[in-house]
Amino acid sequence: MRFIHKLAVALCCTSLLASCSKNVKIQGSISGAADQTIQLQVVGAESILVVDSTKVASDGSFELVAPESTEPTFYRAVLPSGKSIVFVADSAETVSVTADAQAADWIESVKFDNSKESALTMQVVALAVPLQDKLQSYVKNSDPTKAKELESEIENYKKAIKKFVFDNPNSWASYYALYQTLLGMQVFDIYDIQDHVLFSAVATSLNIAYPDEPRVKTLCDNVLQARALNKKQQQIQEMINNAEVANTPDIELPDKDGNLHKLSNFRGKVVILQFWASTENASRNNNRQLASLYAKYKSKGLEIYSVSLDTSKLLWEEALNLDKVTWTSVCDFKGVASPAPALYNVRPVQAADGSIVVEIPQLFILDKDGSLIGKNLFGKRLDDRMAEIFR
Repeated sequence: MRFIHKLAVALCCTSLLASCSKNVKIQGSISGAADQTIQLQVVGAESILVVDSTKVASDGSFELVAPESTEPTFYRAVLPSGKSIVFVADSAETVSVTADAQAADWIESVKFDNSKESALTMQVVALAVPLQDKLQSYVKNSDPTKAKELESEIENYKKAIKKFVFDNPNSWASYYALYQTLLGMQVFDIYDIQDHVLFSAVATSLNIAYPDEPRVKTLCDNVLQARALNKKQQQIQEMINNAEVANTPDIELPDKDGNLHKLSNFRGKVVILQFWASTENASRNNNRQLASLYAKYKSKGLEIYSVSLDTSKLLWEEALNLDKVTWTSVCDFKGVASPAPALYNVRPVQAADGSIVVEIPQLFILDKDGSLIGKNLFGKRLDDRMAEIFR
């Protein structure tokens, strides 16, 4: 199982909170928020822990306290409206801030007096807000026609974060940027070759500044682990590219967790091999039919091996969730340049507008020995073929 590095959360035990002589504090003033309850949260990769709360005074002043941290830790001060101030504190530290809850641009109104790292972290938050709003709209409306537009937005966001990281490689804000999640999903993947460069840059720079910090050591270890896995996958890809098998050639690609799956591992079962993409309406409709067939025939020996031609991990994973894909789904994020579909003569062509496209979805039905027994059957024809096979 692939190990995903987590933002460590260092806390004193709750029972020791009152007795800690050294604390992390955030204090300041938020205009337009009088009498509202503000919470202080410790932000982890998979959990958020509330450690303090208070009411904003009539003059806007407030103070929140958390136990002393033994390492740089990310915190969030949150108003009932959801507006938040993200900051990072190292050991016992007091962070001073001002903000305006009524400002047209809340994040722009947040100003730190003495924490450059916190100010940089809020810059990362500001870059993510527009994309997060569009992702929420996309998920709420489940509109695949917006997928390509959203994919472009994700790429623009990643370019902005890339510039930020290379401008601030030794900042904890860059660490936060790479591990920040949108709707619970990580945008950057340490196992992705292009993203890996950013993780490597941050690991190298933080290791110089914080050589003994546990998270930095873990990040460096993960970078080396990912580099080794990427090299292995490149070797596998070369084997696939050089394959000379004429009938149902094998495919080995990673799933969303980085685990490699071979098509040939399903010998002994009837397999539907699907080539698809999250950005195509027909593919998404096909997923719904496959979900029905999988529920009906899985116990009788049906397996589905889906190869995605996506380039965005975020959109691919969201489609898997929305379409309730529970079968094996893999992707190398090379889009139409992926060599896997070409093994089955699913090849890119030039469209009328000059763009390079692949006609998808395409389906191949393999029997228990791996021999091809059906191709590109959809709708009732696919239902009938499955009923015939499993009668």
